[in-house]
Amino acid sequence: MEKLIKILTDPISNRIIQLIRKNRKMTVSEILAATPDIPRATIYRRIEKMAAAEVIEVAETHKVRGQTENTYAIKNIYIPSDSGTDEMKIMTAAFLRMFSLCSEYFKREDADVERDKLFILNYAIALSDRDFSEMVKELYAVVDKYQNQPVSEDTKTRNLYLMSLPNGGEPDEP
Repeated sequence: MEKLIKILTDPISNRIIQLIRKNRKMTVSEILAATPDIPRATIYRRIEKMAAAEVIEVAETHKVRGQTENTYAIKNIYIPSDSGTDEMKIMTAAFLRMFSLCSEYFKREDADVERDKLFILNYAIALSDRDFSEMVKELYAVVDKYQNQPVSEDTKTRNLYLMSLPNGGEPDEP
């Protein structure tokens, strides 16, 4: 579980997961081409850790110039458990990661909320499961549109968190 938490709270691993999710399947060569700002060795290490933690899996294998090339796919984006304890650990780790990023940011002398476009939003939306699933697909489409923008001098890596959480222990009103 701890390995999984570390993967899910790591920005580089998350970029790789999102690339694979968007493209459905990717080889390491394709991932490297899409992330020129990340060292090759880092990509290989993250892929190895994600495969070992069963976040991704080998979907296909091909021979390329006498060597085996794996094509990876997302294995399971949801983490099932009987007790809810694992999910709570994952959520806590994600919150701690967000807190750490915020803390590091505000310690910087050059922190400028307006310039860096720092914000947080919270919307309570009443939707059917079908409508909610459709909305999530649309959100993925928006993120996918911008995710593979070329890296340049004026780009900044931004952490965008989206969380779905039911309305606490209170029942919804009709």
